Amino acid sequence: MNRTQFALGVCAFFVFASAACSKSESSSNPSQPSTPVTVSSVAVTGTNSFTEKNATAQLTATATLSNGTTENRTSTATWASDNTNVAAVSGAGVVTANATGDASISATVSGVRGTRAVSVRIPPRTTDPPAGQRLPVPDVQSFIFQTANARLDLLARSCPNGRKYENNPWLDYMVDALRTLDTRWGYNGKPTRTAGDNNGFPVIAAGDEIAYHFGRGSDQNSPDVYLIDILIGHCGDNPSLTFRNFTGEEPGFWTGANRLPSGNGVLPTLMFQR
Repeated sequence: MNRTQFALGVCAFFVFASAACSKSESSSNPSQPSTPVTVSSVAVTGTNSFTEKNATAQLTATATLSNGTTENRTSTATWASDNTNVAAVSGAGVVTANATGDASISATVSGVRGTRAVSVRIPPRTTDPPAGQRLPVPDVQSFIFQTANARLDLLARSCPNGRKYENNPWLDYMVDALRTLDTRWGYNGKPTRTAGDNNGFPVIAAGDEIAYHFGRGSDQNSPDVYLIDILIGHCGDNPSLTFRNFTGEEPGFWTGANRLPSGNGVLPTLMFQR
């Protein structure tokens, strides 16, 4: 055997050995098929309470996968509402409030569905009168006395800071109650008073009076208001209920007292619950 034949034999041996080793390893460690990752559940989150017509909110769809991880699938989910008259939802998960009622918003990802209940409570509001006319004074005297008598404990909080011209917990409660009837109710901005009448503090609103916007347009700052005094002896030792319409006796204007919206009909976070 010459050197060339010997070298060829050695090479053949190593090629055969390598192939055999590879075959052995392959047979002893077969590849495992990968388990597909699937969607286990879908959670829908975001604002679900609305108090204004046409208000919107972005919902989020979060998928929990079979491997334990989570993914935001908001943009790829299929969105739907079971009551579009109350609340509609876009393909991107944006909810729009349409009318008072309840709806269920769903997001479906890979055949798995998640839902979120949505509540819409648009408060009542009397429509604007014809140009040049005014709405009548609402008959709320009995309602005011009934509402106030349900929380007589709040009378002690009708002047908590010793200042007559700012809203207070008692008046906030009364105004919130009235706004469940009509969002035209608010506070009297009391333009005839200054900080000098309020222990050096800015005038916010009369602490014992209410205002009803009888005209057209936005409520905030409107002078077209009925003014009603509902508390005698405000900031005195023994405040008591009253009902006196003093419209025309002095100027006034509607204000939200920095807590109500500017006449768009939205309810605040209510102290009063019917």
